[in-house]
Amino acid sequence: MTDIDSLTTPRTALNWPGKQAARELVTTPAAGDLLPCPDQSINPDNTDNLFIEGDNLDALKHLAKTHAQRIKMIYIDPPYNTGKRFIYHDRNHAASGGESGSETGGETNGDTHAGWLNMMYPRLLLARPLLKDEGVIFISIDDNELPRLRLLCDEVFGEDNFVAVFTWQTKRAARGVPPTNLLMVNHEYVVCYAIDKTKVRFRGLDRDEKDFANPDNDARGPWRSESMKATGKQDNTFTIKDPATGNTFTANWAFAEATLNQMIADNKVLFPSTPAGTPRQKKFINTYRNPTKAAITSLGWHSTENATKQLMNLFEGQKVFDFPKPQSLLRFFCQQTLAEDDIALDYFAGSGSLAQAVIELNEADRGDRRFILVQRAEPCDHKFSTSQSTIETIAEVCRQRIARVIEKVKRDRDDPAHDSVADMPALGFKAMRIG
Repeated sequence: MTDIDSLTTPRTALNWPGKQAARELVTTPAAGDLLPCPDQSINPDNTDNLFIEGDNLDALKHLAKTHAQRIKMIYIDPPYNTGKRFIYHDRNHAASGGESGSETGGETNGDTHAGWLNMMYPRLLLARPLLKDEGVIFISIDDNELPRLRLLCDEVFGEDNFVAVFTWQTKRAARGVPPTNLLMVNHEYVVCYAIDKTKVRFRGLDRDEKDFANPDNDARGPWRSESMKATGKQDNTFTIKDPATGNTFTANWAFAEATLNQMIADNKVLFPSTPAGTPRQKKFINTYRNPTKAAITSLGWHSTENATKQLMNLFEGQKVFDFPKPQSLLRFFCQQTLAEDDIALDYFAGSGSLAQAVIELNEADRGDRRFILVQRAEPCDHKFSTSQSTIETIAEVCRQRIARVIEKVKRDRDDPAHDSVADMPALGFKAMRIG
Protein backbone atom coordinates (compact mmCIF):
# COMPACT_ATOMS: atom_id res chain seq x y z
CA MET A 1 0.00 0.00 0.00
CA THR A 2 1.26 3.47 -0.90
CA ASP A 3 2.42 5.63 1.99
CA ILE A 4 0.61 8.89 1.25
CA ASP A 5 2.65 10.90 3.75
CA SER A 6 5.81 10.09 1.79
CA LEU A 7 4.33 11.69 -1.34
CA THR A 8 3.93 15.24 -0.13
CA THR A 9 6.05 18.06 1.21
CA PRO A 10 3.94 19.54 4.03
CA ARG A 11 5.69 22.91 4.34
CA THR A 12 3.17 24.36 1.91
CA ALA A 13 -0.45 23.17 1.94
CA LEU A 14 -3.50 24.22 -0.05
CA ASN A 15 -6.89 23.25 1.40
CA TRP A 16 -10.18 22.77 -0.43
CA PRO A 17 -13.41 20.76 -0.04
CA GLY A 18 -12.85 17.06 -0.68
CA LYS A 19 -9.07 17.11 -0.35
CA GLN A 20 -8.80 14.27 2.16
CA ALA A 21 -11.07 12.00 0.12
CA ALA A 22 -9.06 12.78 -3.01
CA ARG A 23 -5.86 11.97 -1.12
CA GLU A 24 -7.28 8.61 -0.07
CA LEU A 25 -7.80 7.64 -3.71
CA VAL A 26 -4.06 7.04 -3.89
CA THR A 27 -4.31 3.97 -1.66
CA THR A 28 -7.37 2.34 -3.23
CA PRO A 29 -6.66 -0.60 -5.57
CA ALA A 30 -6.74 0.00 -9.30
CA ALA A 31 -10.10 -0.79 -10.87
CA GLY A 32 -9.31 -3.60 -13.30
CA ASP A 33 -6.25 -5.33 -14.68
CA LEU A 34 -3.86 -4.09 -17.34
CA LEU A 35 -4.69 -6.22 -20.37
CA PRO A 36 -2.65 -6.50 -23.60
CA CYS A 37 -4.34 -5.70 -26.92
CA PRO A 38 -2.11 -7.42 -29.49
CA ASP A 39 -4.46 -6.72 -32.40
CA GLN A 40 -4.09 -2.98 -31.76
CA SER A 41 -0.32 -3.06 -31.24
CA ILE A 42 2.50 -2.56 -33.74
CA ASN A 43 5.68 -4.61 -33.42
CA PRO A 44 4.99 -5.19 -29.69
CA ASP A 45 7.80 -7.71 -29.17
CA ASN A 46 10.49 -5.18 -30.13
CA THR A 47 9.40 -2.05 -28.30
CA ASP A 48 8.86 -0.70 -24.80
CA ASN A 49 6.52 2.05 -25.99
CA LEU A 50 3.11 1.78 -24.33
CA PHE A 51 -0.37 3.04 -25.09
CA ILE A 52 -2.86 2.41 -22.28
CA GLU A 53 -6.57 2.94 -22.73
CA GLY A 54 -8.33 3.64 -19.46
CA ASP A 55 -8.64 5.93 -16.47
CA ASN A 56 -5.26 7.50 -15.79
CA LEU A 57 -5.71 7.08 -12.03
CA ASP A 58 -5.84 3.31 -12.50
CA ALA A 59 -3.03 3.41 -15.07
CA LEU A 60 -0.72 5.29 -12.70
CA LYS A 61 -1.32 2.66 -10.03
CA HIS A 62 -0.36 -0.09 -12.47
CA LEU A 63 2.71 1.83 -13.62
CA ALA A 64 3.80 2.15 -9.99
CA LYS A 65 4.52 -1.58 -10.06
CA THR A 66 6.62 -1.52 -13.24
CA HIS A 67 8.02 2.00 -13.71
CA ALA A 68 8.81 3.42 -10.28
CA GLN A 69 11.72 5.91 -10.62
CA ARG A 70 12.13 5.05 -14.31
CA ILE A 71 10.47 8.05 -15.97
CA LYS A 72 12.71 10.96 -16.93
CA MET A 73 10.03 13.38 -18.10
CA ILE A 74 6.29 13.68 -17.62
CA TYR A 75 4.32 16.05 -19.82
CA ILE A 76 0.58 16.44 -19.23
CA ASP A 77 -2.06 18.68 -20.74
CA PRO A 78 -4.93 18.28 -18.25
CA PRO A 79 -8.35 19.93 -18.56
CA TYR A 80 -7.99 23.67 -18.02
CA ASN A 81 -11.27 23.93 -16.09
CA THR A 82 -12.46 26.91 -18.12
CA GLY A 83 -16.16 25.97 -18.26
CA LYS A 84 -18.86 26.98 -15.86
CA ARG A 85 -18.70 23.56 -14.22
CA PHE A 86 -15.74 21.22 -14.20
CA ILE A 87 -16.63 17.62 -15.05
CA TYR A 88 -14.25 14.68 -15.07
CA HIS A 89 -15.75 11.22 -15.11
CA ASP A 90 -13.83 8.67 -13.11
CA ARG A 91 -14.28 5.09 -11.99
CA ASN A 92 -12.89 6.04 -8.57
CA HIS A 93 -15.23 8.40 -6.79
CA ALA A 94 -14.08 8.70 -3.21
CA ALA A 95 -13.29 12.34 -3.95
CA SER A 96 -16.92 13.16 -4.60
CA GLY A 97 -18.66 10.46 -2.63
CA GLY A 98 -20.63 9.79 -5.81
CA GLU A 99 -21.64 6.72 -7.76
CA SER A 100 -19.97 5.41 -10.88
CA GLY A 101 -20.23 8.00 -13.62
CA SER A 102 -20.70 10.96 -11.29
CA GLU A 103 -18.60 14.07 -11.35
CA THR A 104 -15.34 14.26 -9.43
CA GLY A 105 -15.55 16.18 -6.14
CA GLY A 106 -16.04 19.78 -5.14
CA GLU A 107 -19.23 20.28 -7.13
CA THR A 108 -21.77 20.37 -4.33
CA ASN A 109 -21.22 24.04 -3.58
CA GLY A 110 -20.49 25.06 -7.15
CA ASP A 111 -16.76 25.12 -6.33
CA THR A 112 -15.35 24.14 -9.69
CA HIS A 113 -11.80 24.86 -8.51
CA ALA A 114 -12.20 22.21 -5.81
CA GLY A 115 -13.46 19.72 -8.38
CA TRP A 116 -10.42 20.34 -10.54
CA LEU A 117 -8.07 20.03 -7.56
CA ASN A 118 -9.71 16.77 -6.47
CA MET A 119 -9.05 15.37 -9.93
CA MET A 120 -5.45 16.60 -10.15
CA TYR A 121 -4.24 15.90 -6.61
CA PRO A 122 -4.19 12.07 -6.52
CA ARG A 123 -2.84 11.92 -10.06
CA LEU A 124 0.11 14.13 -9.16
CA LEU A 125 0.72 12.15 -5.97
CA LEU A 126 0.84 8.92 -7.99
CA ALA A 127 2.97 10.41 -10.77
CA ARG A 128 5.71 11.72 -8.47
CA PRO A 129 7.21 8.31 -7.49
CA LEU A 130 7.47 7.35 -11.16
CA LEU A 131 10.08 10.03 -11.84
CA LYS A 132 13.82 9.46 -11.64
CA ASP A 133 15.81 11.52 -9.15
CA GLU A 134 16.70 13.87 -12.00
CA GLY A 135 13.20 13.72 -13.47
CA VAL A 136 10.87 16.63 -14.25
CA ILE A 137 7.17 17.16 -14.87
CA PHE A 138 5.73 19.71 -17.30
CA ILE A 139 2.07 20.71 -16.92
CA SER A 140 0.26 22.80 -19.53
CA ILE A 141 -2.21 25.28 -18.07
CA ASP A 142 -3.74 28.72 -18.64
CA ASP A 143 -4.48 31.66 -16.34
CA ASN A 144 -7.61 30.10 -14.84
CA GLU A 145 -5.91 27.44 -12.68
CA LEU A 146 -2.27 28.57 -12.73
CA PRO A 147 -2.28 29.94 -9.14
CA ARG A 148 -3.81 26.77 -7.66
CA LEU A 149 -1.60 24.52 -9.77
CA ARG A 150 1.50 26.24 -8.40
CA LEU A 151 0.34 25.76 -4.81
CA LEU A 152 -0.68 22.17 -5.47
CA CYS A 153 2.71 21.34 -6.98
CA ASP A 154 4.47 23.12 -4.11
CA GLU A 155 2.77 20.64 -1.81
CA VAL A 156 3.38 17.53 -3.92
CA PHE A 157 6.92 18.25 -5.17
CA GLY A 158 8.12 20.88 -2.69
CA GLU A 159 8.60 24.62 -3.10
CA ASP A 160 12.35 24.12 -3.51
CA ASN A 161 11.75 21.89 -6.54
CA PHE A 162 9.96 24.52 -8.58
CA VAL A 163 11.96 24.87 -11.80
CA ALA A 164 10.17 27.40 -14.02
CA VAL A 165 6.96 28.60 -15.62
CA PHE A 166 7.37 28.61 -19.39
CA THR A 167 5.19 30.88 -21.50
CA TRP A 168 4.31 30.43 -25.15
CA GLN A 169 2.23 32.36 -27.64
CA THR A 170 -0.82 30.61 -29.08
CA LYS A 171 -1.34 33.29 -31.72
CA ARG A 172 0.58 36.30 -32.94
CA ALA A 173 -2.36 38.61 -33.58
CA ALA A 174 -5.97 39.03 -32.48
CA ARG A 175 -8.36 37.02 -34.64
CA GLY A 176 -12.06 36.36 -34.67
CA VAL A 177 -14.73 38.28 -32.79
CA PRO A 178 -13.01 40.68 -30.38
CA PRO A 179 -13.84 40.39 -26.67
CA THR A 180 -15.92 43.15 -25.10
CA ASN A 181 -12.90 44.60 -23.31
CA LEU A 182 -10.83 44.51 -26.52
CA LEU A 183 -8.07 42.54 -24.83
CA MET A 184 -7.33 39.09 -26.22
CA VAL A 185 -5.21 36.54 -24.35
CA ASN A 186 -2.67 34.89 -26.65
CA HIS A 187 -0.51 32.92 -24.24
CA GLU A 188 -0.49 29.75 -22.18
CA TYR A 189 1.89 28.32 -19.59
CA VAL A 190 3.84 25.15 -18.94
CA VAL A 191 4.69 24.71 -15.26
CA CYS A 192 7.80 22.67 -14.47
CA TYR A 193 8.72 20.94 -11.19
CA ALA A 194 11.44 18.43 -10.35
CA ILE A 195 12.01 15.59 -7.95
CA ASP A 196 15.34 17.19 -7.00
CA LYS A 197 15.94 20.54 -8.65
CA THR A 198 19.67 20.37 -7.95
CA LYS A 199 19.95 17.35 -10.27
CA VAL A 200 18.07 18.87 -13.21
CA ARG A 201 20.01 20.06 -16.21
CA PHE A 202 18.46 21.18 -19.45
CA ARG A 203 20.27 20.54 -22.70
CA GLY A 204 20.23 24.22 -23.69
CA LEU A 205 20.10 25.69 -27.18
CA ASP A 206 22.60 25.22 -29.97
CA ARG A 207 24.77 28.23 -30.56
CA ASP A 208 23.90 29.93 -33.84
CA GLU A 209 26.92 30.54 -36.06
CA LYS A 210 25.06 33.55 -37.45
CA ASP A 211 25.79 35.26 -34.12
CA PHE A 212 29.54 35.03 -34.83
CA ALA A 213 31.78 36.52 -37.51
CA ASN A 214 35.45 36.83 -38.42
CA PRO A 215 35.90 40.30 -39.92
CA ASP A 216 39.66 40.35 -39.16
CA ASN A 217 40.28 36.82 -40.52
CA ASP A 218 41.50 35.63 -37.15
CA ALA A 219 43.06 32.18 -37.52
CA ARG A 220 41.20 31.05 -34.40
CA GLY A 221 37.87 31.25 -36.22
CA PRO A 222 34.55 33.09 -35.82
CA TRP A 223 34.08 35.25 -32.74
CA ARG A 224 31.81 37.83 -31.20
CA SER A 225 32.20 40.71 -28.77
CA GLU A 226 31.17 40.05 -25.15
CA SER A 227 31.34 42.04 -21.93
CA MET A 228 34.27 41.57 -19.57
CA LYS A 229 32.72 43.34 -16.60
CA ALA A 230 31.79 41.42 -13.44
CA THR A 231 28.11 40.63 -13.08
CA GLY A 232 28.21 39.33 -9.50
CA LYS A 233 29.05 40.97 -6.20
CA GLN A 234 32.78 40.36 -6.40
CA ASP A 235 35.18 43.31 -6.04
CA ASN A 236 37.68 42.76 -8.81
CA THR A 237 38.56 46.33 -9.66
CA PHE A 238 41.86 47.19 -11.33
CA THR A 239 43.23 49.06 -14.33
CA ILE A 240 44.22 47.65 -17.72
CA LYS A 241 46.11 49.36 -20.55
CA ASP A 242 45.65 49.30 -24.32
CA PRO A 243 49.16 48.51 -25.62
CA ALA A 244 48.41 50.22 -28.93
CA THR A 245 47.16 53.61 -27.66
CA GLY A 246 48.24 53.73 -24.03
CA ASN A 247 44.66 54.41 -22.95
CA THR A 248 43.78 52.98 -19.53
CA PHE A 249 40.48 51.53 -18.30
CA THR A 250 39.43 50.83 -14.74
CA ALA A 251 36.46 48.63 -13.89
CA ASN A 252 35.24 45.72 -11.80
CA TRP A 253 36.30 42.95 -14.19
CA ALA A 254 35.02 39.38 -14.55
CA PHE A 255 38.59 38.05 -14.78
CA ALA A 256 41.60 38.08 -12.48
CA GLU A 257 44.26 40.64 -13.33
CA ALA A 258 46.79 38.06 -14.51
CA THR A 259 44.19 36.34 -16.68
CA LEU A 260 43.05 39.58 -18.27
CA ASN A 261 46.62 40.69 -18.98
CA GLN A 262 47.24 37.36 -20.71
CA MET A 263 44.06 37.89 -22.76
CA ILE A 264 45.44 41.26 -23.86
CA ALA A 265 48.74 39.64 -24.86
CA ASP A 266 46.80 37.00 -26.83
CA ASN A 267 44.80 39.67 -28.69
CA LYS A 268 41.52 38.57 -27.08
CA VAL A 269 40.56 42.03 -25.85
CA LEU A 270 38.81 44.58 -28.08
CA PHE A 271 39.81 48.08 -26.97
CA PRO A 272 37.66 51.12 -27.87
CA SER A 273 39.08 53.97 -29.88
CA THR A 274 38.63 56.49 -27.03
CA PRO A 275 39.11 56.33 -23.24
CA ALA A 276 35.36 56.91 -22.85
CA GLY A 277 34.59 53.49 -24.30
CA THR A 278 34.61 50.07 -22.65
CA PRO A 279 36.91 47.16 -23.54
CA ARG A 280 35.20 43.91 -24.47
CA GLN A 281 36.46 40.40 -24.97
CA LYS A 282 36.82 38.56 -28.24
CA LYS A 283 34.89 35.33 -27.61
CA PHE A 284 35.50 32.53 -30.11
CA ILE A 285 32.70 30.10 -30.91
CA ASN A 286 34.81 27.06 -30.02
CA THR A 287 35.94 28.32 -26.60
CA TYR A 288 32.70 28.10 -24.61
CA ARG A 289 32.76 25.77 -21.62
CA ASN A 290 29.28 24.54 -22.52
CA PRO A 291 28.60 23.41 -26.09
CA THR A 292 25.12 24.96 -25.85
CA LYS A 293 23.76 28.23 -24.52
CA ALA A 294 21.02 28.55 -21.91
CA ALA A 295 17.42 28.11 -22.99
CA ILE A 296 14.91 30.75 -21.91
CA THR A 297 11.43 30.38 -20.44
CA SER A 298 9.74 32.61 -23.01
CA LEU A 299 9.26 30.14 -25.85
CA GLY A 300 7.73 32.44 -28.42
CA TRP A 301 5.04 31.52 -30.92
CA HIS A 302 4.01 27.93 -31.56
CA SER A 303 1.21 27.73 -34.07
CA THR A 304 -1.93 25.99 -32.82
CA GLU A 305 -3.40 26.44 -36.30
CA ASN A 306 -0.50 24.50 -37.83
CA ALA A 307 -0.86 21.82 -35.15
CA THR A 308 -4.49 21.29 -36.15
CA LYS A 309 -3.62 21.17 -39.86
CA GLN A 310 -0.81 18.66 -39.29
CA LEU A 311 -3.13 16.38 -37.34
CA MET A 312 -5.80 16.68 -40.04
CA ASN A 313 -3.22 15.65 -42.64
CA LEU A 314 -2.61 12.44 -40.69
CA PHE A 315 -6.36 11.74 -40.61
CA GLU A 316 -7.22 12.28 -44.27
CA GLY A 317 -8.30 15.88 -43.80
CA GLN A 318 -10.70 15.27 -40.91
CA LYS A 319 -10.60 17.37 -37.75
CA VAL A 320 -10.64 14.54 -35.22
CA PHE A 321 -9.39 16.56 -32.23
CA ASP A 322 -9.70 20.16 -31.07
CA PHE A 323 -6.64 22.15 -30.01
CA PRO A 324 -3.79 19.61 -30.26
CA LYS A 325 -0.55 20.93 -28.80
CA PRO A 326 2.01 22.08 -31.40
CA GLN A 327 4.71 19.55 -32.20
CA SER A 328 7.35 22.28 -31.98
CA LEU A 329 6.38 22.92 -28.34
CA LEU A 330 6.44 19.24 -27.33
CA ARG A 331 9.67 18.66 -29.19
CA PHE A 332 11.33 21.48 -27.26
CA PHE A 333 10.62 19.81 -23.92
CA CYS A 334 11.71 16.42 -25.24
CA GLN A 335 14.97 17.82 -26.60
CA GLN A 336 15.71 19.69 -23.40
CA THR A 337 15.19 16.82 -20.96
CA LEU A 338 15.33 13.40 -22.65
CA ALA A 339 18.59 11.59 -23.29
CA GLU A 340 18.66 9.08 -26.12
CA ASP A 341 17.29 6.19 -24.00
CA ASP A 342 14.94 7.97 -21.57
CA ILE A 343 11.21 7.41 -21.05
CA ALA A 344 8.53 10.10 -21.36
CA LEU A 345 5.02 9.79 -19.91
CA ASP A 346 1.80 11.59 -20.77
CA TYR A 347 -1.22 10.43 -18.78
CA PHE A 348 -3.57 13.01 -20.30
CA ALA A 349 -2.53 11.96 -23.79
CA GLY A 350 -5.36 13.49 -25.82
CA SER A 351 -4.53 13.07 -29.49
CA GLY A 352 -1.04 11.69 -28.76
CA SER A 353 1.15 14.71 -29.50
CA LEU A 354 3.92 13.55 -27.15
CA ALA A 355 4.27 10.18 -28.90
CA GLN A 356 4.73 11.89 -32.24
CA ALA A 357 7.33 14.25 -30.78
CA VAL A 358 9.32 11.32 -29.34
CA ILE A 359 9.13 9.25 -32.54
CA GLU A 360 10.23 12.15 -34.74
CA LEU A 361 13.04 13.16 -32.39
CA ASN A 362 14.33 9.58 -32.41
CA GLU A 363 14.17 9.60 -36.18
CA ALA A 364 16.17 12.82 -36.31
CA ASP A 365 19.05 11.71 -34.07
CA ARG A 366 18.67 7.89 -34.04
CA GLY A 367 17.85 7.88 -30.36
CA ASP A 368 15.88 5.22 -28.53
CA ARG A 369 13.62 7.34 -26.33
CA ARG A 370 10.41 5.64 -25.30
CA PHE A 371 6.93 6.90 -24.53
CA ILE A 372 4.03 5.84 -22.34
CA LEU A 373 0.64 7.37 -23.14
CA VAL A 374 -2.60 7.00 -21.20
CA GLN A 375 -5.98 8.09 -22.54
CA ARG A 376 -9.45 7.09 -21.44
CA ALA A 377 -12.15 6.15 -23.95
CA GLU A 378 -13.86 9.52 -23.86
CA PRO A 379 -16.43 9.78 -26.68
CA CYS A 380 -15.63 12.10 -29.57
CA ASP A 381 -18.18 14.78 -30.41
CA HIS A 382 -19.22 12.59 -33.34
CA LYS A 383 -17.99 9.54 -35.21
CA PHE A 384 -15.25 9.85 -37.83
CA SER A 385 -14.97 7.38 -40.69
CA THR A 386 -11.56 6.98 -42.28
CA SER A 387 -10.22 4.58 -44.85
CA GLN A 388 -8.95 2.42 -42.01
CA SER A 389 -11.76 2.43 -39.45
CA THR A 390 -14.47 4.34 -37.63
CA ILE A 391 -13.26 6.50 -34.76
CA GLU A 392 -15.61 7.03 -31.84
CA THR A 393 -13.37 7.85 -28.85
CA ILE A 394 -10.39 10.07 -28.04
CA ALA A 395 -8.46 6.91 -27.13
CA GLU A 396 -8.94 5.67 -30.69
CA VAL A 397 -7.75 9.01 -32.06
CA CYS A 398 -4.62 8.74 -29.91
CA ARG A 399 -3.87 5.13 -30.78
CA GLN A 400 -4.45 5.72 -34.49
CA ARG A 401 -2.29 8.82 -34.47
CA ILE A 402 0.63 6.81 -33.13
CA ALA A 403 0.04 4.14 -35.78
CA ARG A 404 -0.25 6.70 -38.59
CA VAL A 405 2.95 8.50 -37.51
CA ILE A 406 4.75 5.13 -37.53
CA GLU A 407 3.40 4.38 -41.00
CA LYS A 408 4.58 7.78 -42.23
CA VAL A 409 8.07 7.26 -40.79
CA LYS A 410 8.27 3.84 -42.45
CA ARG A 411 7.31 5.36 -45.80
CA ASP A 412 9.97 8.03 -45.38
CA ARG A 413 12.55 5.34 -44.58
CA ASP A 414 11.64 3.48 -47.76
CA ASP A 415 12.34 6.60 -49.81
CA PRO A 416 15.54 6.01 -51.84
CA ALA A 417 16.74 9.47 -50.83
CA HIS A 418 16.62 8.50 -47.13
CA ASP A 419 19.85 7.82 -45.29
CA SER A 420 20.73 4.28 -44.28
CA VAL A 421 18.23 2.74 -41.85
CA ALA A 422 20.69 0.22 -40.44
CA ASP A 423 20.92 1.91 -37.03
CA MET A 424 17.47 3.47 -36.91
CA PRO A 425 15.34 2.86 -33.79
CA ALA A 426 12.65 0.18 -33.85
CA LEU A 427 9.14 1.47 -34.53
CA GLY A 428 6.10 0.22 -32.65
CA PHE A 429 4.07 0.25 -29.45
CA LYS A 430 2.23 -2.12 -27.15
CA ALA A 431 -1.46 -1.31 -26.84
CA MET A 432 -3.08 -2.16 -23.53
CA ARG A 433 -6.35 -1.42 -21.79
CA ILE A 434 -7.61 -1.41 -18.23
CA GLY A 435 -10.44 -3.88 -17.80
